[in-house]
Amino acid sequence: MEAVIIISAIAALFVICMIVFSIRNKRAIDYYIRHSFGDSSRVKDDVMDRTEAISRLFENEKKKYNESELVDAVTWDDLDMKTVFFRADHTDSFAGEQCLYSSMHILGDRDADGLLSNKTVEFFDKNEEKRNKVRKILHGVGKPISAYYSVDVAEDIDSEYLPYKFVYPLLMISLLTFGILGIILHDPRLIMLCICNYFVNLVVHIFLKNSFDRKLETLFSMGMTINAGFGIKDIVPELSKEADESFKKLKKSASIMNLLNMKKSMTKSDDGMTMLMAYITDPFMVDFILYNIGLKEFEGKTQDYMKIFRFVGEIDCSIAIASFRRSLEGYCVPEINSDKRIEYKGLFHPLISEPVANDLTQEKNMLLTGSNASGKSTFIKAAAINLILGQSIFTCTAEQASIPRCGVITSMAVRDDLASGESYYIREIKYLKRMTEAAKDGRLLFFAIDEILKGTNTKERIAASKAILRYFDRANCMLMVATHDIELAEAFEGRYENYYFCEKLDEEDVVFDYMIHKGICRSSNAIKLLSVIGFPEEIINDALSEL
Repeated sequence: MEAVIIISAIAALFVICMIVFSIRNKRAIDYYIRHSFGDSSRVKDDVMDRTEAISRLFENEKKKYNESELVDAVTWDDLDMKTVFFRADHTDSFAGEQCLYSSMHILGDRDADGLLSNKTVEFFDKNEEKRNKVRKILHGVGKPISAYYSVDVAEDIDSEYLPYKFVYPLLMISLLTFGILGIILHDPRLIMLCICNYFVNLVVHIFLKNSFDRKLETLFSMGMTINAGFGIKDIVPELSKEADESFKKLKKSASIMNLLNMKKSMTKSDDGMTMLMAYITDPFMVDFILYNIGLKEFEGKTQDYMKIFRFVGEIDCSIAIASFRRSLEGYCVPEINSDKRIEYKGLFHPLISEPVANDLTQEKNMLLTGSNASGKSTFIKAAAINLILGQSIFTCTAEQASIPRCGVITSMAVRDDLASGESYYIREIKYLKRMTEAAKDGRLLFFAIDEILKGTNTKERIAASKAILRYFDRANCMLMVATHDIELAEAFEGRYENYYFCEKLDEEDVVFDYMIHKGICRSSNAIKLLSVIGFPEEIINDALSEL
């Protein structure tokens, strides 16, 4: 009797502990969701480690666009858009993260029926209760690494089936048949066949388990996405109309995914009881069979899955954009104009703390002069980044913005490529050539060039730069070029707009105000900077004597 009481007490204590743990976990999630909205530090460092997986949606979607409508790899690297994405990534699910990454790469015209819009962003910004309920569902979906490949599975179902898919039901049926008949007929031969069948099935399961686990995780994430979609649909039915038909078609698929999850939950920990349960259940091939049945349910429904994926992802992406806006020092929703005109008031770079804001109105090509470290490159990057953010996520880091629908291509962070043996100059002219090719498309493009052709000698640099600037002056583009060559600014005065950045010099320091000014900068600070950082006096004097 005492033993029964002790066992009952232990069981009751275990149940109480599980309930307490569940309540504490729920409260922790609720607290996170309430307090993380608008928090600039909420993004985790592991985002950088899974960039290749995050990019899978974009790699599939970019095929639908012309190259001039995409942010290419060079521009993405030049502008450090990876860090900008990292800063903006306030998503809760893998689908939202992939939608955000893809959106920030695409500057072409959007699907008129798409859910991702400034209207959706503002809806979730203003509706805290609905936003929190939706985020709780998205948080449950999470960001398991295998989930990011669900877009590839959906595109090519036939290649994802486990090999010999008709064998697994036969192995299960034969195991059950030998076992049941052996028990009923008390036939030792059938019992022996059942035992042999059991070990064959177990070996097959163990042999295929490693490759199967990743596929199972991916398919399970597809089911989680569909189930999350159903939950979100109940909270915001006004946003789900475009996907309603797809939800009906995939309801059965979601149910099969739930069965898979039940089987998976039984064997996901490493304790002895779980391992015993795995050895008992695995030979019945239930997970292999359910996996193939689940894939079969997805056949011919790729577009329906992608509609639900986009519904979930774009809602998560919209909430993330609203949170990103709250985390900024300031932002505006840009006006998209139909002119060849860029206008910013209070523009600043989104990655700089305590930034200096500048105004800009650009209606024709621009040359930027100024001394080293005065702010030219940062300003050009801020202008280009905000053209991307304004068109992709309806957000500019400025007080006001009016921008055209245009492509963005840069040549800024040029480096030698030791692997291919290409010098700085070869890399630079290749970057510029891709701009000349893109200009033939006829679409309005924004080009940003930092220190044009600085990889060659002065005489040829000036001659080639003039030819390139004349070429772009005839193209349908808006060009912003930073240069130290005063000759270029003077040669194109009147045809190009001239702006500059400068500094204030005193005996001991160089002070930058990082403010843009109209005109041409005719001062230089290269030798003064040598002095400021402590070069020997004899070098400074020798350099000055050469001027």
